Amino acid sequence: MAVQKDSSCLKTLDLQLSEVDMLISMFPDQEEFKLDDPCAVAEVKSYVEGNMSYDELQSRIGFTLNLHSKSQVPIELVCQLPHEYPDISPEVFTRSPKINRKAHCQLNECLHSYILELEKGEICILSIIQWLQDNEVAKGEKCTSVPTALSKSESSTFTRLWIYSHHIYGKFKRRDLINWAHELNITGFSLPGKPGVICAEGDRDDVQEYWQRVHNLNWKKIAVKDEETSELKKQSINDLRKFPKFEEKAFEARAGRGRECHMDLGRFYEYLEEHGCGRIFSLYYGVEGRTSNKI
Repeated sequence: MAVQKDSSCLKTLDLQLSEVDMLISMFPDQEEFKLDDPCAVAEVKSYVEGNMSYDELQSRIGFTLNLHSKSQVPIELVCQLPHEYPDISPEVFTRSPKINRKAHCQLNECLHSYILELEKGEICILSIIQWLQDNEVAKGEKCTSVPTALSKSESSTFTRLWIYSHHIYGKFKRRDLINWAHELNITGFSLPGKPGVICAEGDRDDVQEYWQRVHNLNWKKIAVKDEETSELKKQSINDLRKFPKFEEKAFEARAGRGRECHMDLGRFYEYLEEHGCGRIFSLYYGVEGRTSNKI
C-alpha cells in the first residue's frame, strides 16, 4: 500500500530525478559524473513513488561533475540540490587546483551571480555547465562582486571570521558547515538556532574559500560581522587559533515555535570568554554578555 506523501516537494524532487537521469546519460563516464551517495537518489525516488513519507526522507541529491573550460583548465562543479530546487537555487561551487586562489574566488562569485539571474522553477544544471565551459577562467578576474570583507588575497596570513546568519536550522546546511571546515582545515564552531553564529579561523585563503561556499548557500540573511587578521611572522597558523577544531555547539537549547530553538546565552558567553572572544557577544546580540549565574 502506498504511503501518503507531502506534496510540498513532490514536484521538485521529481524534476531532480529527471535532471540526474539526463546528466548520467550525458556524462556516462564515472570520472566525469559522480554521485555523492547513490542511495540518496534511490531514497528520493522511493518518496516520489509513494513508498515513504516526506518525514522519512533523510537524504538530498548531490554530485560532482569534472569539466573543462575553453582554456582546458579542469574544473570540478560540486552540486547539492535542496529539496525545494528548482524553486530555489541549487547550492554549487567549483574546485580547481590549477587556478590561483584570487581567480578562483572571482570565478565562484561570478558563477553565483549568474545563478541568481536564472529563472526559478526551471532545472538549470546544464545552463551552469554551459556557462562554465563558455567562460574562460581569466574572465573571472574582471568580476568585482567578491564580498568586501574578503576582497584581498594575501599569503602567510591568519584570518578569523565571525559570520551572522538570520537562522541555522536545516540538517544539510549544518552538516555542510562542519564537513567543509574539516576539508579546508578550518577551526571554530557553528551555533544553530536564531540567530545563527559561525566562527571560522585558519589560513586566509582557506577561510576565504569557506566563506564563499557558505555565502553561496540559500540563506534568508548572512553577513560577516567581524574579521580578525594577523600577518604570520615567526608564528604558525596553529599558534593563532583559539579553537582546537571545528564543531557544532549547543548550550541547553530549548524548543520554541516551529523549528525555532533558543540557546542559553549565558553559557554561550562563558564559552566565548573561555576562548578569549567575549567581546564578540555584543556584536551579535547588542548587549554585554553575562554568565548564566548572573541571569
